[in-house]
Amino acid sequence: MVFKAVKPDSRILILQIIVASILGFSFHSEFAVISLFLVIDFLLFYWYGVKVFIKRLLSYAVMYGIIWGFTTTNIPILSVIFPPFLMMMIKVYPIYLLLKLLVDKAPMDELLYSLDRIHFPKSLSIPLMIVYRYVPTIIRELHYINENLKMRGLNLSLSNIRHLIKTLENYLVPLLFRSERISEELSAASLCKGLSIERKRTCCTNVRFTKEDYLYLLGMAIVIVLLFVLNYLTL
Repeated sequence: MVFKAVKPDSRILILQIIVASILGFSFHSEFAVISLFLVIDFLLFYWYGVKVFIKRLLSYAVMYGIIWGFTTTNIPILSVIFPPFLMMMIKVYPIYLLLKLLVDKAPMDELLYSLDRIHFPKSLSIPLMIVYRYVPTIIRELHYINENLKMRGLNLSLSNIRHLIKTLENYLVPLLFRSERISEELSAASLCKGLSIERKRTCCTNVRFTKEDYLYLLGMAIVIVLLFVLNYLTL
């Protein structure tokens, strides 16, 4: 049985990240940079809904507000150091949003198969997929450890900030023990799923470009041209 693949194709989601990285750091117009973020935020509105759309928009506006505050008040040293750092964050933020979209929406098997189709080295793609699955697990394990430490009054808090090294040790030691167990489980799972550098990978879903993908690429091309025109007109 062949299952229908998630749309748009994983390769298009990867291409989005590459294109956003190039555009974000090549634009010199502030209006073009903001427009790039708005395009990506509307994309998140389609995938996640209005709540995430407003949340990302507000966080972006807060970063711009902090930059405006530092530049208008002219605080010694801080007004020189923080605005360039925050501007870098503003340019990286849309890339992070697209990367999160890829992680959330692209199934691992389809993503691996898509990377094989574009001849991406398996020696890189397999470790990346392990990290892709391992990071959410680590976050969940840290949450469990924090809940256990909170019951004993040993979690990171204002009362324990004086013993920061000891508090961090309370988190790291259980995490290291759990990481060893999880790494063994991941190794067993990778063997069961046939992850191998030598063998060609197959996929149960029909991963190929369809009319929807080509229309999506056409829309991307139109948006890129419009953003370049906006960048040129507002320099």
